[in-house]
Amino acid sequence: MRHVKQLAALTMALLVLGAGGAYALSPALKEMEDAFIRLHEELRPCVVNVDSRGAGGTSEMDMEQFHDLFRFFGMPNPEPGPNAPRMRIPPRMATGSGFIYDKEGHIVTNNHVVDGQNVEITVKLWNDKEYAAKVIGQDPDTDLAVIKIEPDIDLPVARLGDSDSLKVGQFAIAVGSPRGFEGSFSFGHISALGREELSLPGLRFQNFIQTDAAINLGNSGGPLCDLDGEVIGINIAIVYGANSLGFAIPINTAKQIVPQLISTGKITRGFLGVVITNVKPFMEGVGLSDDKGAFVKSVQPGSPAERADIKPYDVIRKVNGQAVENSADLIRKISGIPPGSQATLEIWRDKAPVEVQVTLEEYAGDLKTALKGKEVLGLQVQNLTPEVTERLKIKADVTGVVVTQVEPGSAAEEAGFGPGDVITEVAQKKVNSTDDFYRLVKENAVPGKSLLIGYIRAGSDEADISVIKVPKDAEIK
Repeated sequence: MRHVKQLAALTMALLVLGAGGAYALSPALKEMEDAFIRLHEELRPCVVNVDSRGAGGTSEMDMEQFHDLFRFFGMPNPEPGPNAPRMRIPPRMATGSGFIYDKEGHIVTNNHVVDGQNVEITVKLWNDKEYAAKVIGQDPDTDLAVIKIEPDIDLPVARLGDSDSLKVGQFAIAVGSPRGFEGSFSFGHISALGREELSLPGLRFQNFIQTDAAINLGNSGGPLCDLDGEVIGINIAIVYGANSLGFAIPINTAKQIVPQLISTGKITRGFLGVVITNVKPFMEGVGLSDDKGAFVKSVQPGSPAERADIKPYDVIRKVNGQAVENSADLIRKISGIPPGSQATLEIWRDKAPVEVQVTLEEYAGDLKTALKGKEVLGLQVQNLTPEVTERLKIKADVTGVVVTQVEPGSAAEEAGFGPGDVITEVAQKKVNSTDDFYRLVKENAVPGKSLLIGYIRAGSDEADISVIKVPKDAEIK
């Protein structure tokens, strides 16, 4: 529908002619209107409504995210003490959008639309037919997910565009189910590109498209399209209290992520093991004349960075010869290198460049990555990463594993454990990794007996000790 662009330009030009040209303008406006109607008719069948319903239980939000919500809306913040009771949440219900990726029934949406335990997902098509859907793959770091239905009809498939070719000012169309109003079609422009540092907890990768096309709750996961009817972005967020401030994930990001989610169910990324920030405040102190690179604040013990002798106060300037623009750029570059690969880093240290070789490991993910991982005594845990350590505001030298999920009614819940707690010891033996944790539990957990657990409560730096009563019928594997 490239002629729509020409019509739009013609219409804007004719509008300035004044009242005298009004009658000449009418056929052009009518032709443009008809083009938009045809565009809606083309896009609407590719867009679906996604309803998800999940069980209640221990809250999946870590406490820092919980407090962020209160701060964002300017509400009094009920900061709990380290021994405060855990939140309980009612059954989770969400409505979002998505678009059909292929004729096999794969649908692309936002991860936050379908995330959670025991979620039941229903997809409604343009023809009002409903299908149960299952989650195929999730990537919390980009807020992308793929779900799948088993279609009994020939599905229309969305056409994907090229977000790298977008220009500020070009027209954009959002399609989805805002506030549950299915098939809504809103029109606007691309307002900006490359937006980052939005207050969206849990997202490591942003680089969003900003648009003034109307986006509301329920548009999440739906497509942002151009005038050719091609998907250029996936709607993800709005700014509450502002008018016409919406954001979308560039479709070229999804082109990289979605095939991996379909084939493996997850995204595998490289991991370095550093806490970093932008260079600008430290330029003078480290003797740099520009603010390019990523400033190292701390290094995780036992990480690839520590083994490569990377140190605090280093500035990572290049990865495999490519310049690092800022801390977010370093994360993108390291994440794009397969685990097990060797990378060459150029580091600014003591006012001179040096090169180091580092062999990357696999990024373990944030607090939600292991929701469906191995469970023992009602606990699911994940290795501590620098990002999680910083988010939980615990000391950088703490070693252990972070609790990502607690099974409702389990021995762990009865002992008071919850997401965000860091387990540092099992049976008075130090825990350095998930392997240590599962091994020590297996070696020391006796059915019907008590198991000593050393931990640091989420939101507190104070070490504590608790007891998990091992069920008599427990099978520790």
